Amino acid sequence: MGYANLRELRSALTTASELASSLQSAPSRRDADQLVDVLRQALTAAGSLGAETGPTGCALHPHGAVDPLYGDPEDPLPPGYGKCLLCNDRRRRADAHPVHARPHPRPHPHRRRRLSA
Repeated sequence: MGYANLRELRSALTTASELASSLQSAPSRRDADQLVDVLRQALTAAGSLGAETGPTGCALHPHGAVDPLYGDPEDPLPPGYGKCLLCNDRRRRADAHPVHARPHPRPHPHRRRRLSA
């Protein structure tokens, strides 16, 4: 997608240059509006060049796999989950095995509990 944005920027700048070169000493309002539109397209394309994050939108795995459950209305992802399958898998594993959970102490098998009288 970065290459497509760069190609769009180059095309818009070339068109803007050609339009500016063809302007007469007293351009019409239509000519000026056309040039402004093409320059806005170039500005939009230039602004999107650095914003490329890949299909996942993830800073760690920009070109990783997209979670197949992302956007599924029947089985929505929990809040805070994004498109990245790798990050979502890590979240699922953390949710399944909480780090701070401690197992309940089991009584020693050979000790009997004392009953209060």
